[in-house]
Amino acid sequence: MKNKHEYDKLMSQIKVVKDRVRGVVNGTYNGMYLHGRAGTSKTHTVCSTLDTLAVNYAYSNGHLTPIGLFDLISENRDRVIVLDDVSAIFNQPIALQLLMAALGSRHDESGGRYVRYKTAKGDVVVDFTGGIICISNLPLKGHHNEILSALNDRVFVINFEPKDEQIIALLEMLASKGVGGVAAKNCQTVCRFLVNECKLRDIRPTVRLFVDKAIKDFQLYEMGGSETHWKDLIVSNLEQQLVELQHPTIDLSREEQVEAERRIALDIYLNFEEPSERINNWKERIGKSQAAFYRRVSELKKEGRLP
Repeated sequence: MKNKHEYDKLMSQIKVVKDRVRGVVNGTYNGMYLHGRAGTSKTHTVCSTLDTLAVNYAYSNGHLTPIGLFDLISENRDRVIVLDDVSAIFNQPIALQLLMAALGSRHDESGGRYVRYKTAKGDVVVDFTGGIICISNLPLKGHHNEILSALNDRVFVINFEPKDEQIIALLEMLASKGVGGVAAKNCQTVCRFLVNECKLRDIRPTVRLFVDKAIKDFQLYEMGGSETHWKDLIVSNLEQQLVELQHPTIDLSREEQVEAERRIALDIYLNFEEPSERINNWKERIGKSQAAFYRRVSELKKEGRLP
């Protein structure tokens, strides 16, 4: 690996994040706030650490209402809760009050924190003894000022912003082990191409660009699922527009038609028992002959999709 020094440096720095997670797990800390640009493996670092520690944690990603947050705390009152990319709750006063209560400290040093939610039938109180880990693309200063001071008082805040060289080193390491069932050699080829194209366009590389997009483009092409070469697909994604293709294309129109007919034949075969019903339905939907139906059925059996 060309950037082993940068990779080792990143792994060394990540130990601080892992230790903060350990502190939340064992109850030393009430919570932490990890932020940084998207695609730098923040979530993976947190969740893999929790998995290594065999922690039964609760994970929430995306939109979360105040009552949703309270229910999450109530249902996991003695567990670690990971709030991933739920920045909107910091702009909701009720959700903020709940979060602040869950991250506060009791003066009796019992470790529990009372989280109260007012309903039409009265107050519901949860004695929360767990911890909360927040992951966001935004720093605290990206929210309201009162949130900045309130959260800083209650949790450990870490800006997770690896250098591009460190992210490239991380991508090379991931590629060397293979990703998503793709062989290491192919992953390394994709990685080199992605990194070079990012440099040409002054785009900062990310783990997500590699794992969730570039590798998926390669897989789609290799399985015969795209007319466009995987390299052109990656370039199109980086530029987020249609691009002039640099590699030969494949005509999939005939293959796609055959596969569509197989799916229809499979549906008919499984939903009708009488041969005459199968053929009539086939002709109604496709307009092709009985021989064509049995040809597709035979192909499905060879592929193991039918017994």
